[in-house]
Amino acid sequence: MTLVTCAPRPEPSTIHKRSFMKDSFMSSDAPPRPPRRALPGSIAAGASDLSVHFEGLANPTRLLIVERLASTSEMRVSELADFCQVSQPRMSWHLRILRRAEVIRTRREGREVFCRLDRDAIATHFKSFARLISSAGMPAEITSTTPVHEGAS
Repeated sequence: MTLVTCAPRPEPSTIHKRSFMKDSFMSSDAPPRPPRRALPGSIAAGASDLSVHFEGLANPTRLLIVERLASTSEMRVSELADFCQVSQPRMSWHLRILRRAEVIRTRREGREVFCRLDRDAIATHFKSFARLISSAGMPAEITSTTPVHEGAS
C-alpha cells in the first residue's frame, strides 16, 4: 500500500489576497481594445450622414424588406417576418437599423406595429448622393426631385 501525502494547505489569510479576476486575464499590460458596437458602423451614432443610410441597406434581408415595402403602402411587422422567414426579434433588429437609417417609418396601433417606406427621406438621401457623385466629376442624371409615392414604382 502506498501512502500519498498532500501538500500543506495554505493559511486562510493568504488564499484570498490575490484577486483571480484582476491578476489572471485582466492584467494592465494588455493594450486596450476599442469597445464593441451593437449596431453596424455609424448607425449607432445617429442618422445624419449619408453613409448611415447606405449601411442600413447593406444586408440582403433588409433589401428584401425594402423591396416588399415598396410594393405596398404599409405592412405589419409579423407579416414581414413571415415573408422574410426570420424570427420576430431578428425582424425587429433589422427594422431598428432601417428606421435609424431613415429608410422606414413605423407606427403602433394597439399591439400591432406597421411599417412603411420613408419615401421623403429616401428621396433626400438620393439627392445627397447625386450631389456627391456630381461634385466628384460625374454628371448626375437625376431629373425628378419629387419623391415616389406609395404604389408607384
